[in-house]
Amino acid sequence: MAEDNTFLKRLCIAFSVIYGILGGVTLGIGIVASSSDEAKDFDTTNGIVICCVNGSLVLLLALLGVFGVYKEKKWALRVYTVFLILHAIGCFRVLPAMSAVQSEINGAEDQFRELTPLNRADQKTQKAINKLQTVAECCGLLSYEDWRDSIPQSCHCPPDYEDRASKCHRVQQSRDNWADLKQSYDRDSAMSEVEVYKEPCGPIILKYLEMGIMFVTRLIVTFVVVLVLSTILHLTFNCQINNPAAVKPMTVTQDPKPPPYNPVDNQFVQLCPQ
Repeated sequence: MAEDNTFLKRLCIAFSVIYGILGGVTLGIGIVASSSDEAKDFDTTNGIVICCVNGSLVLLLALLGVFGVYKEKKWALRVYTVFLILHAIGCFRVLPAMSAVQSEINGAEDQFRELTPLNRADQKTQKAINKLQTVAECCGLLSYEDWRDSIPQSCHCPPDYEDRASKCHRVQQSRDNWADLKQSYDRDSAMSEVEVYKEPCGPIILKYLEMGIMFVTRLIVTFVVVLVLSTILHLTFNCQINNPAAVKPMTVTQDPKPPPYNPVDNQFVQLCPQ
């Protein structure tokens, strides 16, 4: 019975460590997102706060679980188990919301159209899209025509760009925007045609959003599995502490010395008829 209790204790500690690792991953996502320059261009404050708070809380709870199991403290195990159950309920409620977010992503093309034309969008949106176009080498949300006749410099293919034939195409540039062209190119090279990136940015945004949603969904599912198994293990361990085995092994004591010799017994045996 003691061996079973030791194995169960080690198993509970292992699941608490796994739970803490998941909390560290969540906290790391929040820290990395908060220090990212790209995240500052979007309203991601709520998500960053949720990741940091949730990750920190999970790390503290994991330490509490390891302490409760190692020291066999009933109050720590009870508090830890209650929070595990509450966290599991929260994860079960978040999973349907992730499906709803996935549905919104599938219909994001209509939301992209609402932002066009991009040359009339607000400065914050234009700044974010221009930065994305420079990094991802794309132009517009659905096509370069989202900018109408005001295609920004971030859409232009550089002169030394590789594989220009497959990734760039020539478009007509409005004469009203020649002043911008003359700031970037020489006067002799300023033409009514410019080469812009062929790939739109919308599919790239959707791709990374779907990857993010898939990662978060898998992380939540992993949390659920660990929470359910950890709750069962800690409840079992807590019950074993409350009801220890009272069965003691039977011990047989034997006197190694033979009984003393009695001559009366010997005479009695001789008198008995065979």
